[in-house]
Amino acid sequence: MDKDFDFDNIGKRTPYRTPDNFFEETQRKILERTVDEQRKKRRLKRIIPTVIAVAAVLAGILFTPSLRYMNTDTPSASNILAVDKNNVTTDPVDKWIKELSDEELEELVSFSENDIFLN
Repeated sequence: MDKDFDFDNIGKRTPYRTPDNFFEETQRKILERTVDEQRKKRRLKRIIPTVIAVAAVLAGILFTPSLRYMNTDTPSASNILAVDKNNVTTDPVDKWIKELSDEELEELVSFSENDIFLN
C-alpha cells in the first residue's frame, strides 16, 4: 500500500454498500431464530416433568401387584421374641452360668475386666 495515501481525499465515502432492507431482514432473521429456540425450551420444560410423572405412575402400577404376592409367612419380630422367651436354652455355657452363685459371677466379672484379650 502506498504510504503517502491521503485518507482526507476519500471523505466520508465508503467503498462498501449494503443491500436495501439489509438491517430489517437481519433483525427479522435473528428474531425468528431466537423465538424458535425459546419455543423449544418451553416444550422441553413441559415435556420433562410430564415424562417423569408418567414413569412414576407406570412404576407404581408395575410394582404394586408384586407387593400383594410377597410371602407373608415370615414371622414378625414380636413373634420371634415370644418364641425365644419360651425356648429353653440347650447351650452348655448358658446352663453353667445359670448354676453359678452371685459370688462366683462377681469373681468371673472381675477376671474378665482384667483380661487383656477381652479389653
